[in-house]
Parts: sequence; structure tokens; C-alpha cells
Amino acid sequence: MTTNAIAPLYLSRLLLDPRSRQVWSELAQPYEMHRTLMHAFERYPLKEKENAREKFGVLFRTDVDAHCNRVTLYVQSSVEPDWSFLATFQYYLLTGADKPNPACKDVAGAYQQLQDGQALSFRLRANPTKRIGKDAENNGVWKGKRVGLLREEDQIAWLIRKGQEREIGKPGGFEMLMKDVAAPSGEVLQVPLVNVRREGKQRGRKKENGRSHETTHLSVLFDGLLRITDANDFRETLARGIGSAKAYGFGLLSIVPRGDR
Repeated sequence: MTTNAIAPLYLSRLLLDPRSRQVWSELAQPYEMHRTLMHAFERYPLKEKENAREKFGVLFRTDVDAHCNRVTLYVQSSVEPDWSFLATFQYYLLTGADKPNPACKDVAGAYQQLQDGQALSFRLRANPTKRIGKDAENNGVWKGKRVGLLREEDQIAWLIRKGQEREIGKPGGFEMLMKDVAAPSGEVLQVPLVNVRREGKQRGRKKENGRSHETTHLSVLFDGLLRITDANDFRETLARGIGSAKAYGFGLLSIVPRGDR
């Protein structure tokens, strides 16, 4: 199979100060964190009506380790960010860290080595939804709108579908790894190797065009194992992200070789 060359893809890791009021405010209001992060891309020109997050492929996710009192922020982008502006933010970045902070690297070369059939550990915070059909009966005002998938089995099924088709007409390039489980009836069932942490509804406010409105998103954290079915499609999935609400900290797919996590 021919491997297509890919453009640079930058992955930044920022260790945030868990004592910072701004950090905890932005954890509670992820769109405000999105607004902060977008300052790192202000040097790049935009045409009228272009969306900066979409043009520069910005995705982000925060991982909070309560046991270690550590907040790690991952940011992915198609252009190199400039984090120097954070020096003016008092107590935002963790000082005295034992690692470079922030750290940024081009992961395109590593992703270029991905192969069909390769198994990987992954993490994804996502907003699993479905759209209520406009012709659906008994749905009233919900017709045509997106609603969160509340049941774990529906959330896993959503992720499996994303592996088959990330967007309409765009294959995801991956499948979930399965394990055999014996049912009480004696039947052997295949169960996806994924842990689902339902984090509940994420509520916030978004200011846009001088107006403020409430937002609500269902937050689900997936940790599991997947297999690449098409490396080129999978690389595109890594770059584009999975699902909706990407400006709210959803959609960034993180991977490591199986067994290295």
C-alpha cells in the first residue's frame, strides 16, 4: 500500500498550575480555555470569515490527575504555536516542572510510520451525539437537533461507527479491538476493549458577536485499544479529530503503541 506524505502536525504539552484560579475557571468553562489557546496562532493570517480553529486544526484536551495534583493540557495544530504570550499569565503554567514547559514537537514523522493492522492504545474525550430525524414521530421541538447519547452501549457503538466513518463519506480508518466473553447462556460474545468514563454534562457560556448563551455538552472519556484498518484514513482522523464540539475540548485522539502506556 502506498503511503501518502502528510503535512506537519504539532503536538504541544503544557503543565498547568493547579493553584491557578484562571486554570480552574477555564477547566469549568472550556470555551474560555479555547479562547486563551487561540492566542498562540495570532501570527498566522486569516481571510474574512475563516475560522481560526478549523483552519489551523486546533484540538485540545485537559487531563487532570487528582492523585498527583497535576493538570496536563494537550494541544494539537497544523501550524506551530507560539506559547510565549503565556509568560504574561501569572500562575498559569506550572513552574519548577521537571520537564520543558511548554513542550512542542512535530509528530507527523511518527504518524507517518503507522501501518495497517497496527494495534494502539488510545484516549479520546468526546461528545457522542445523534441527530433526531426531522421526520421522527413524537419528538416535537427536538426534531433535527443533536442530543447526547446517554447509555454506555450507545456511546461505544458511536465510537465504533466513527472508526468506520468519521464524517459523511470520510472513513475513520480504525476498528476497536475485541475480547471474547462467555455469556450466561454459553454464547461467546465479542466485547470492545475500551473503558468508558461518563463525565456528565459540561455546562458553560459562550460569548459570540457581543452575545452570551449557555452551552451544554455530554462529556465521555474513552480509554482503550484500537487497530488501524487504513493508515492513510487514520492519519486524517488524527489530524481532524473525532466528533463535535471541538472548541470545547473534545475530539483529540491520543495514541501510543500498545503496551507502552
